[in-house]
Amino acid sequence: MGIHNGIIRNLEVDTGKSLQWIICMLHGNEFPLCHLINLDGETTGPTGYVGVIGKQLQTCEELPIVPFEKINVVIPEVDPEILSTDQKYLFEISVAISVGIVSESLTRKQPGKMAHSRWLTTANRILRLYVGTINPSEELKILNKYILKVYIITWFSIKLKPDMKYGSLHLFNLIQRSRYLPSNSRQIVDRIIQVNGYLAHPENILLCMLGDERLHIRELGLRRILKCRTSPPQA
Repeated sequence: MGIHNGIIRNLEVDTGKSLQWIICMLHGNEFPLCHLINLDGETTGPTGYVGVIGKQLQTCEELPIVPFEKINVVIPEVDPEILSTDQKYLFEISVAISVGIVSESLTRKQPGKMAHSRWLTTANRILRLYVGTINPSEELKILNKYILKVYIITWFSIKLKPDMKYGSLHLFNLIQRSRYLPSNSRQIVDRIIQVNGYLAHPENILLCMLGDERLHIRELGLRRILKCRTSPPQA
């Protein structure tokens, strides 16, 4: 994928036509978190980090649970049968932090292997590190809060509504949820959202409008498409 030499762009060049860019919504949700983690330091190798937090993630599951500040969030209800082991852990530890209590059974569970290609397990480990850290650093607090308030809610929302007709809505909600961030962190997230904001392309917004539950929004989307079809092509 890429705007200059990615496969979609090359197909556009070969066919001489503009294509609808359908990009994975879960990856779009991961990218801001991937870059926000750099607050702690750059990545090194396929699984490592150079920062203090990143180094602690490798063995975070060995830490005892300590008193921690709960984060008031409402986690979307998801059927556990559709979740993998790592995804169930993400759901359970998110709920635990939201209520301020980590059960003994959850303490014994594994958060998943470390890998830069598996950001969900990295999120698991950050949350596990948070509940096992006395006096967490400001960077750890920022990451923990972002994962709970933005990453997790968006992830499970996509899991519940995976159709592309919801893509632009998921992106809009991700943007809206991240507005609480302090200025420097918000700039990091916003820059990545802008670079990867394919779901905000007009054709994807129109698709979202056509799938809207409200009749007048669907009608408005249809009128916009019909108007485009009758308008002369732009040079």
